[in-house]
Amino acid sequence: MDLNWVQSIIYGLLSGLTDILPVSASAHKILMLKFFGIKGNMEGMDLLIHIGILGGLYFCNQSQFVRFSRARALARVPKRRRKRPLDTKSLMDIRMLRTMLIPVVIGLILYRYTKSLQDSLPALACFLLINSLLIYLPQFFPTSNRDARTLTPIEGLLMGLGGGISVLPGISSIGAATSIGSICGVEKSYCLNMALLMHMGITLGLIVYDFMAIVTVGIGTLTVVVLLRYILTAAVAFGGTVLAIQLMRYLAAHHSYSIPALYSLGLAMFTFILNLIA
Repeated sequence: MDLNWVQSIIYGLLSGLTDILPVSASAHKILMLKFFGIKGNMEGMDLLIHIGILGGLYFCNQSQFVRFSRARALARVPKRRRKRPLDTKSLMDIRMLRTMLIPVVIGLILYRYTKSLQDSLPALACFLLINSLLIYLPQFFPTSNRDARTLTPIEGLLMGLGGGISVLPGISSIGAATSIGSICGVEKSYCLNMALLMHMGITLGLIVYDFMAIVTVGIGTLTVVVLLRYILTAAVAFGGTVLAIQLMRYLAAHHSYSIPALYSLGLAMFTFILNLIA
């Protein structure tokens, strides 16, 4: 059984929104598929959804990539021929991002061993509870305005660890990374921007896994109508990602993440009750 057009649009929108909002996209996908009674092959749709999410991440962060590209190009110019000073902050941001990606790569390597947890509602409820605590915890720590210029490699690894553990269903990479960064005293908006860039690495890894799954089990019956539905779902996921990034940037600048934390707690309780009555 496959998703129909309306279900596909809902699935794509939820995927885009919850992939960025700190409430766990994997948990919402699992619960939605169980709610609709879908047990079919989802690799093809997930592949296009992840491509849509990656496109939304790049669209909202392209100015950052332009800044990185210019900083690296200028750094390769001999000192005597430079017409302007180095953008040392961008160079340090690149170094910090590389450090953050180390735990992410390790987590992605271990991803295949965590997929069996997606069938366990009790495990999903526990991880949602942990996610809720993670994103609520920074409110009890003093705020600061640190960035890559004052952060240590250890703190970068810890932020990356938040992305690495997101291979567990119910844990949000954006939520975990920004929470750990906030506890380390990283300025919230800067922390979010680095977490978004890190999340692009996670999404690329998931796209690789999607390709591997398609090669292994196939994509099923692919007609023009099915392909059009997949493309529409990916476009909706792109829009949901862009919308969620704008909302997260607003929350980072003006509010805390307490509402997503409470939502994640409520979802954990719902999952636990669903397991009892299932």
